[in-house]
Amino acid sequence: MNTMDKDHRLSYLKKYGSNPVSYLTLSDSLSTLSGKWDGYIAYHQFLRAAIILGDPIVSPESYHTVINDIKNTFSSKKINICFFLCKNNIIKTLQQQGFKGFCFGQDAIINLQKFNLSGKAKWSIRSSINYAKRNNMTVEEYKYTSNRSLSIENDILAISYEWCRMKKMPELSFAFGHVDFDNFQDVRYFICRHKGKIVGFLSYYPIFGKNSYYLDLTRRGIDSPRGTIDFLTVESLETLKKEKVEKIYIGGSPLYFQSLDPMINSRFTSNLFSLSKLLFEFFYPTKSEFFFKKKYATEWEPYYIFYYPRFSIRMPLSIINAVYKGGIAALVIHRSKHILKNLSTSIK
Repeated sequence: MNTMDKDHRLSYLKKYGSNPVSYLTLSDSLSTLSGKWDGYIAYHQFLRAAIILGDPIVSPESYHTVINDIKNTFSSKKINICFFLCKNNIIKTLQQQGFKGFCFGQDAIINLQKFNLSGKAKWSIRSSINYAKRNNMTVEEYKYTSNRSLSIENDILAISYEWCRMKKMPELSFAFGHVDFDNFQDVRYFICRHKGKIVGFLSYYPIFGKNSYYLDLTRRGIDSPRGTIDFLTVESLETLKKEKVEKIYIGGSPLYFQSLDPMINSRFTSNLFSLSKLLFEFFYPTKSEFFFKKKYATEWEPYYIFYYPRFSIRMPLSIINAVYKGGIAALVIHRSKHILKNLSTSIK
C-alpha cells in the first residue's frame, strides 16, 4: 500500500478518469494503491474491507493485471474487496476474476444537446425560472482561481452548513465532494443572489475522459426563495452548453433501478439488492433525489457494486463509514435526533 501524491494522481486522472466519480479519488482522505502498471486505485479501508471508489484509474488494457494485483494485495491480508460505483466497462473483467455484484442504481445524465424546457414534465422547472426572474434573482460563476473573495466563500460555507442541518445528516464524503477552495482547483462554483445576498450554490467537477462535468453539490440556505436550485441548475447548464460541454452527470439514483441481466443479478444478489434498499432508504433521501434528477435527465447509465471473495456485512458498514464524515456513530446520532424530533412533534 502507498499514498500517491495529488499531482501524480491528477496526471493519471486526465489520461484515464472516465468514471463520473473519478475526480473524487484526489481526496487526501483516501489511500492509494499502484503497481508496475500506469495509474492507481483509491480506496477507503475500515473493518478489514477495502472500498474502492469507482473504476481503477488505469488504461482498460491493464484491467486484468490491475485486478489481479488488487486481489493478491488485499486477499493476502484477509481484507475483503468492494468496488463501489464501478461501471459497465470493467464488470466483465471483474466477473472473469471471480468477483460478484449487482446493479446498485443509475446515474442521471443531461445531454446538453438534447435538453430543453418544453413539455408538461418541465412545467415545474419553467415555473421556478419565471419566479426567479420576476424577483430579480441572478446567477453567476464564482471564479475563485483568478479572483478570490473571502466574503463569497464564507457565504458558501455557511449555506453548506445550513443545508446539512436541514437534511439532519453529517457532511457527506467519499463519493460526494465538499466545499474546498484550496485543494481542488478544477471545481466550478455557481452562486445565486437574491437582493444582493447569496442564497444558494452549485458545484461541478470535471470528468476528464468525457468532456463532461459532474453536478456535485446543490445547496441552498434556509430562507432561500422558491426555485433557487432549479434556477441555478438551468443557468449554469446554459453556460456549460456554450462551452461545448457534452454531458452533465447529475448524480446517482441508488436502488431505484435494478439490472435484469441474469449474469449480474442472481437470486442472492437480488435479495441483497432488496435488503440494501431497505437499509439505504433509512440513511439517505433516495426518493426526493430520484424525482429531482428524473425531471432533468435525458438518459441514464447503470453503476454497480462488485465484491470479492464473498459478501460480508463489513462491506456496507465500511461504505457507510466512508460516505458519512464521522462514520457510523455520527450518522446514527444524527438520524436518531431526527427521528426523536419527528416523534415529539407528532405527539404534540
